[in-house]
Amino acid sequence: MNTSNNRVLVIGGGMAGIRTALDLAEAEKNVILVDRAYSIGGLMTQLDRTFPTNNCDLCTLAPNLSEGSRQEHIELVTMTTVTDVKGTKGDFTVQLETAPRFINLDKCTACGECHKKFPEWVRFTPGLDHRAPTCMRYPQATPQAFSIDMAKCTDVKALMESCPAGAINPDDFGSRREVKCASIVFVPGGALFDPSHLDYLGYAAQADVVTSLEYERILSASGPTMGRLIRPSNGQQPKKVAWIQCVGSRGLQKGAGQYCSSACCMFALKEAIVTKERFGDDIETTIFYMDMRTMGKDYERYFLRARDEFGVRFVRSRPHSVLRPAGVDNLVVTYGTDSGPVNVTEEFDIVVLSTGFRVADDVRVLAGKLGLDLNSGGFPTTDGFNPVVTSVPGVYVAGVIEAPKDIPETMVQASAAAIMAAGDLAPAEKVEKTEADQELLPPEFGVVGEEPRVGVFICDCGENIGGVIDAGALADYAGTLPHVAVSRLQGHGCSRESMRQIQQIIVDEKINRVVIGGCSPRTHEAKFQEVIRKAGLNRYLLEIANIRDQVTWVHANRAEGATEKAKDLVRMAVGSVVRSQPLADHSLPMNKDVLVVGGGVAGMTAALQLADHGHKVYLAERSAALGGQAAKIHRTLEGDEVAPLVRDLVARTEAHANIQVITRALIVDHSGLPGMFKTGMQTGRQMFYRQIEHGVTILATGALPNRPAQYLLDECSQVSTQLELQALIAENPETVRTWDNVVMIQCVGSRTADNPNCSRICCQTAVKNALRILEVNPEARIFVLYRDMRTYGFQEEYYQKARQAGVIFARYSAEAPPQVKAVGNMVEVTFNDPVLGREITVNADRLCLSTGLVADEDGNDELAMIFKIPRTADGYFLEDHVKLRPVDLPVPGFFVAGTAHGPKLIRESVAQALAASSRALTMLARDTIDLGARAARVDRDRCAACLVCVRACPFGIPYINADGYSEIDPAKCHGCGVCASVCPAKAIQLMQFEDDRIMAKLEELFERSIA
Repeated sequence: MNTSNNRVLVIGGGMAGIRTALDLAEAEKNVILVDRAYSIGGLMTQLDRTFPTNNCDLCTLAPNLSEGSRQEHIELVTMTTVTDVKGTKGDFTVQLETAPRFINLDKCTACGECHKKFPEWVRFTPGLDHRAPTCMRYPQATPQAFSIDMAKCTDVKALMESCPAGAINPDDFGSRREVKCASIVFVPGGALFDPSHLDYLGYAAQADVVTSLEYERILSASGPTMGRLIRPSNGQQPKKVAWIQCVGSRGLQKGAGQYCSSACCMFALKEAIVTKERFGDDIETTIFYMDMRTMGKDYERYFLRARDEFGVRFVRSRPHSVLRPAGVDNLVVTYGTDSGPVNVTEEFDIVVLSTGFRVADDVRVLAGKLGLDLNSGGFPTTDGFNPVVTSVPGVYVAGVIEAPKDIPETMVQASAAAIMAAGDLAPAEKVEKTEADQELLPPEFGVVGEEPRVGVFICDCGENIGGVIDAGALADYAGTLPHVAVSRLQGHGCSRESMRQIQQIIVDEKINRVVIGGCSPRTHEAKFQEVIRKAGLNRYLLEIANIRDQVTWVHANRAEGATEKAKDLVRMAVGSVVRSQPLADHSLPMNKDVLVVGGGVAGMTAALQLADHGHKVYLAERSAALGGQAAKIHRTLEGDEVAPLVRDLVARTEAHANIQVITRALIVDHSGLPGMFKTGMQTGRQMFYRQIEHGVTILATGALPNRPAQYLLDECSQVSTQLELQALIAENPETVRTWDNVVMIQCVGSRTADNPNCSRICCQTAVKNALRILEVNPEARIFVLYRDMRTYGFQEEYYQKARQAGVIFARYSAEAPPQVKAVGNMVEVTFNDPVLGREITVNADRLCLSTGLVADEDGNDELAMIFKIPRTADGYFLEDHVKLRPVDLPVPGFFVAGTAHGPKLIRESVAQALAASSRALTMLARDTIDLGARAARVDRDRCAACLVCVRACPFGIPYINADGYSEIDPAKCHGCGVCASVCPAKAIQLMQFEDDRIMAKLEELFERSIA
């Protein structure tokens, strides 16, 4: 690895640190990843499931650090702390101190013998289990090695003798070193609020009062109860479970932060749904909340699903005591509601405290060493429009340390920090790799003509698979199938140790085809292909039976039937893989140019970043000028002026030598492959046609202001939207000074049957405009009528400021919305106040509607058809993976940024634009495109040159060659299979999906019914 300062230091090995390191390494930048723990992963390693996907997908991130070409660019340093930082951007000097692990990482195989014989001497990350077990926090732990707590060891010799690999080193004294780097990404993550001092919640005194993370561990198959949901006090299954929100957040308890922790509501929803999925009506679930903050993309749908499909009960209240009176076996929760009795008591078996995020004390100390300015909560202050840029040039942040947030926002910021840090590196000369530099793979051994010897490996994956079906019985069944030489229950098959075992079994047992019964090939196929290739097999001699997504996740309550279906899938996979043949990959040179569609803040930010990295960028904007919707916004909630940002972006974009701005551009056609795209557009007033060639595409087409026909909008001059109001405040303050009463209605056109999702931006916009009105007219009375105030993160402090300034917030329900009618030059607004329990009427000088954003249905629909990109039900572009790849689109080579992805703030759009640029760089860094082997192949002897395939191909690839038969260029083929399906002579086969393999699956599927 390069030892100069032309590299990035990433401090923190959680999700943000891992994503940052991966993006940099894939863009061929050198990284040092430092983490104080003995394995990386952070809090995600203790989560068993996330919304709406499973955590085992997340845990594949960490092992990726040391796979393939990434390994040569990443130096992973665990059990290490930063003790000092000196220098400036481009030339930092950092002191590192590494604690002793007492394990030789080169020798440790993670066999677990040391832990089996001496569990009290081996470290653990405790959940509810206060023993001292293993450091292997999850099966995919990285590095996958144990860590000895030598202070507890009383017999060093016996401990050393327990290790068959001789990996235990009692003479390890740790080390100190000095490293140089050009930039630093500070991503230490967040700590969780400790509620022990809050006597009224009973956490310290009552065993059945647990935190949300502890409840997660109780549910987890790898937790202290092995996945059995039991009460810590008596070991019995609970009948009623309650969640109390905002513990440690929103400034309600001693030591709590003034901010909202953003992720707690979704965490409680997820845990309640998982509980109901597993136990149904046997357990009642109740969530006590103040505001249900499901403001993320499709999060409102998840809330509705919890309430309507799973029957989770929601109580808008703040419980003020959790007690266990003498002689009572259960916990007694006392709470009041804003529309009912002041004191209501109810008994529960378990009470879960949804604890928020905070900055750990040692992290504050380290932030001080970096020289970072901190806010009142101890979080680094960042640029108003770029959330990853700190007060110290060359130091960037991402994830929870920037502000409390959910996983997708963490991943977006991590990629954004990666490209910002990469921009501080000096340009590196391209060095051609010699054969000695590359990992040598064994030659592929021939399998053609050999008797198939299939190895079947079944993953139980804890509760994900083994918690539903009988995985052992499935493995035994697979062993009885024809051609199966080995069948193994492999635990977590994607863990390093399991993959090492699979690789060794292939070699030892002369396996020539492999079936994995486990997770989705979408997330795991490439990983297992690499495993079998290292064993000497062609990587296409693999079949994955997706028993997680297609069986256990969808049939969680039908164990017996699910096991039978899993057997069907495995039998089909074996039948298919027996007929598989080795295939060769195709590759082509990479086009390094970029197409950015959309000239708003997100599009211009992405274009500038990639242009600054030396790439030619075509920026296509359908209107006559750049700027987008941000050009209509005057000021942010924090007070930053938006116009100077937009002017600066426009000026830099139009002046950049590597950016060609194309206005009045209408995309009309698209063809090609990732790395070799061709996109046609009509441009200018005369709509001239032009075609550009490019390697990647970023969609930043934005969204539109919603304008629903509600509450007299466009019928009464005194009714306006928030966007119109903020312009009026800035441009006509004298009018604002005449107002006595102003009413704002939230969720207009959002969270409805037609548009179920939250528009995310509306609550903070209402607070911003309310505060601005009071600046201009301190005597104005402002009423904000809301369903849930969703001022997440640090926006909560402005919500509190508005309340302190006298803004009246009154809640209404969806079933009883406000009533509005025009009366002269006033607007009469009537609503039910739940606190007063009566109907209130306000004669307002101005009625302002928070209407939010909606997807550009017409524009997005047309682009989706041209680019073959899926969309959500409400018209936004659908990302490839909601957690792991929030800016990658399902079509390789396409990325999304800004409000084309979903409603978001300007700074969030900027972060996502930077992230899209970073993800694009991971492709643009390559010189060639790996096309894989999925391409159509023509049997010339069968082809009748009937032209059916030529007419049917949506990409226009087949043609009749000079020899009189159809020819398909594998470098251009998209692998869609249309030609193979329509060919009347069956002369075309789609590689990886050949007819005999498909027929084999069908024959095996119906084998039971036929018999």
